Amino acid sequence: MYFICKFSDSWSIYDGKKNTSRPLIREEIDCLKNLFPGLTSDSGKILTAIQVSSVKPGKLDQLINPEIPAASKK
Repeated sequence: MYFICKFSDSWSIYDGKKNTSRPLIREEIDCLKNLFPGLTSDSGKILTAIQVSSVKPGKLDQLINPEIPAASKK
């Protein structure tokens, strides 16, 4: 499991299994800002974290194309 962490203006990704982290590059930060615009607002929080876990491919297809029922995909 991974966590995306924003501490003030610093962004990193933390790997819970390996207990390691690394800073995010500008492109990754820009992508997160597009996906989660609420992260850019300064609400007085020192630390904000997003938990990232894997999903089954069928579930991902439903998120990308919600108008297509999962049963009709092969």
